[in-house]
Amino acid sequence: MTWTPKSSGAVGDRLASSAGPRSYSRRDALRFGATGAGLLAMTAACGGSGDSGGSGGSGEEINISQGSGISYAALIIIQAKGWLEQDLPGRKISWKTVSGGAATRDGIVSGSLHLGVSGLGPYLIGWDAGVPWKVVSSLNDMPLWLVAKDPRFRSLKDFGPKDQIAAVSPGSIQSVMVQKAAQQQLGDAHALDKNIAAMAHPEALQALIGGQLAGAYTSPPFQFQALEQGARKLVDSYDLFGQHGFNVMVTTEEYAAKNTDVINSVYKNITRANDLITNTPAEAAQILSQAEKGKISPAKYQEYLTYKGIEFTTTPHGLLKLSAFMKEVGVLKKTPADWRDVVFDTIKGENGS
Repeated sequence: MTWTPKSSGAVGDRLASSAGPRSYSRRDALRFGATGAGLLAMTAACGGSGDSGGSGGSGEEINISQGSGISYAALIIIQAKGWLEQDLPGRKISWKTVSGGAATRDGIVSGSLHLGVSGLGPYLIGWDAGVPWKVVSSLNDMPLWLVAKDPRFRSLKDFGPKDQIAAVSPGSIQSVMVQKAAQQQLGDAHALDKNIAAMAHPEALQALIGGQLAGAYTSPPFQFQALEQGARKLVDSYDLFGQHGFNVMVTTEEYAAKNTDVINSVYKNITRANDLITNTPAEAAQILSQAEKGKISPAKYQEYLTYKGIEFTTTPHGLLKLSAFMKEVGVLKKTPADWRDVVFDTIKGENGS
């Protein structure tokens, strides 16, 4: 069973109404995911999610979020292989497909999710707002690209006030990358904040190729598919921050304390799946293609999985560097003193940053 947020209408309608504020900050980023004191209070009043035990419970059902793209390859393999069910007999594993880390944030805080995947940007915003969660494991390092198809866009200097750039939401790691690139190229990190159009990656690719967007900041494989259909790369996140993490698996400290078996199994099997992807990418590509019912061929998936710069690792990289920039531009009020302060014991011994 999968769950997706309600659509607000056609791509064109969403583009017309989704441009962000002139200069978005921590408050604006939180507005796109109702975290903070209000949602925390609502969670306490509602008491979690019934039989599943709520965000801190130890019920039979385990609800885990994932998203779209090869960043979730390890989770797709875990699901296809049934590894969590093997480790946790008697527990029902339910995977919920969401769009972006803000949706995971809301689900975990409200108790409808027990674990979930978030980009580093939304994770840090939730942590900064007081969400009592930590990182169980990183999933990968991946370069993230801003791409454009219209030949008039060659750099950020070519974007006018009405030229929209798709990102999942303000506060997403992609929108943070737009800010960093704008700081470097335009001298103002907030110069393109108003251009951000909140949109899921598959829709963003469709809108870009259809000429409804000036640019799209997505993730693999959507950025690769955009180039295959005539787009060009304008910004590479590795040029901005060096090699960095993309998505992480998170849960609350309360849930982890009550469900150490779940946390240890999730971490163990992410490691197992990442090893499979790294050591036998052809096998991993076959599993992913089957999960997509052949929409992407195994050969193409293998090409994507082995792209230079992509590393399937449980170790968070670049977390402190990214958080320092987010604080600098007003998206965060504070930053972790040490990356180990925001992770569980599962990965504290790894060589993160």
